[in-house]
Amino acid sequence: MAADADTIKRAYIAQLETRAKPGGGDARHSGREFRAMLRACRELPARELDEDAFATVWVWSDLHLGHDNIIRYANRPFHDAAEMDAVLYRNWARTVEDDDLLLFVGDIAMRKAVGEHTWAHIRQAEGRAKHLVVGNHDLTGSGVLRVDGFDDICSTLNVDGNPPLAFTHMPLAEVPDGVVNVHGHTHDETPRRSRHINVSVEQLDYRPVALGRIKALARELLAERYPDGQTTLERIASVEGAAALADSER
Repeated sequence: MAADADTIKRAYIAQLETRAKPGGGDARHSGREFRAMLRACRELPARELDEDAFATVWVWSDLHLGHDNIIRYANRPFHDAAEMDAVLYRNWARTVEDDDLLLFVGDIAMRKAVGEHTWAHIRQAEGRAKHLVVGNHDLTGSGVLRVDGFDDICSTLNVDGNPPLAFTHMPLAEVPDGVVNVHGHTHDETPRRSRHINVSVEQLDYRPVALGRIKALARELLAERYPDGQTTLERIASVEGAAALADSER
């Protein structure tokens, strides 16, 4: 039996506790940021998603709206944050339908994008519901939420099915047996040979990806098959190409 939502949350909290200790943090983030995440994730609920309630579920992470520096840090192909934000919003509008759910896996906005103008856009944009798995940049330094406009905000989120998926902003250090971890945070990192799927926008050509496509990749990873590709989207295309070839040969 796959790990339930509370089990995933406990594992995530334990991981954050380790990183939050004095001298903790990681290559890009201080222990203070992990302490903020720890406080927020202790208070926010763990959720389980009923995807059947929506026509389609779309997933993406780490938009970093308004953040000029992310263009350099993560090799994004934009001149400035204004161009980046316009492309992200346009891809959202062209992809998501009114009866869909849009799931964000953290890190929505920074700098000049933190404010009511962004939260109003989130409320009014395409999609019947918008859910957020909280990220480190969605919080103040003391761990208080600084985002709005979402129908639900949670610490972790589980999606049952084939295979079960556990959504966390930061990748799980240890993924429970039988589960694939869908995460953001690591931006343009080369895909891992493990049960992790990075849905940062750098991995998805800066547009949401359908949950069904993520599940197809997750089934391969659970079977310890690692498709070719330098991004998550390329890996998904590899899986879909192999499936189409197999169908044509039947």
